[in-house]
Amino acid sequence: MKFNRYFFIYFSVTFLVLYGLIIAVDPYDKLGINVFGLKTKAVADSRENKFRMLETSTVPYEAFIIGSSTAHQYLTFDLENLTGLKTFNYAVQHTTPEDYVAIINHIRSKFSPKLIVLQVAFVDLDKNYPTDKILYSSPLKDFLGQTSKNTYIKADIFSNNYITLDALRDTFRVIFINLFGEIRHQYLEHGNYIPQKDGVGPIQVVQFSHHKWALDESRVQLLKKIQSDCKQAGIKLVVISAPLSIDHLNRILGDNHMKDAFITYKKTVSEIFENFHDFTTEKMKDFNSTEYFGNSTHPTRKFAKIILEEIWRKK
Repeated sequence: MKFNRYFFIYFSVTFLVLYGLIIAVDPYDKLGINVFGLKTKAVADSRENKFRMLETSTVPYEAFIIGSSTAHQYLTFDLENLTGLKTFNYAVQHTTPEDYVAIINHIRSKFSPKLIVLQVAFVDLDKNYPTDKILYSSPLKDFLGQTSKNTYIKADIFSNNYITLDALRDTFRVIFINLFGEIRHQYLEHGNYIPQKDGVGPIQVVQFSHHKWALDESRVQLLKKIQSDCKQAGIKLVVISAPLSIDHLNRILGDNHMKDAFITYKKTVSEIFENFHDFTTEKMKDFNSTEYFGNSTHPTRKFAKIILEEIWRKK
């Protein structure tokens, strides 16, 4: 009994200390907190990194992969092998359609893309899912066009983004860059993400926050604008639903509100885009292992390659 009590106390204290450090540093600048007076934050922010990579690149890219962090695992050379087009991965963390508009505008300011592969997630159309504040402080803010710049929702102190090992890691990175001025880059050539270790055990269900899902009509209009602009510019637009593991999917379908919301999401996206491919179906039961999913919302590189091959096999 003493061991259990001491263990609980030790675990609780350790959690509070580490979480307190994350909040004090606020590495993604979501809370407006800066206890230590740090000069710079979000040192590993994907929007800043991808923007700079593309701005300074001399590679004549013709194809682009766009989406949230779940699209990190689509490797550029996999798409190149299927299409013959030089590819850049412009996936960034915590995206909404506002990001996609800005990213596509940035791409078109420098390149004449022939192909865009866009991944659209269930959360992207949820009005209760905030646009990341970092978008409005990144260089991409200048490419939003007429998109509202005041649609983000201030995160609370118990943000799910901060109760993660990634947040703890990035907290120490922020501290490191402020002390020593150097940090390891998260992205490789052509925007590819650093390799991830394969998971073990069952697929962990994460980022399950769909209970209050409500359709955001303004974001629907942004997706319609993307479809219209790409069609007018002669850009081939391929849209993919962000894959979900079968356990994640079954949790959604097991709740009446979330099930109706999910049907609305897929119906809306399929009606907007002429070339839509759905990877949130019962077929996901055939990929129910960490060989294919790092967690319930993030496919592995192997599964991402399968998805691209499946799309181009149909073509």
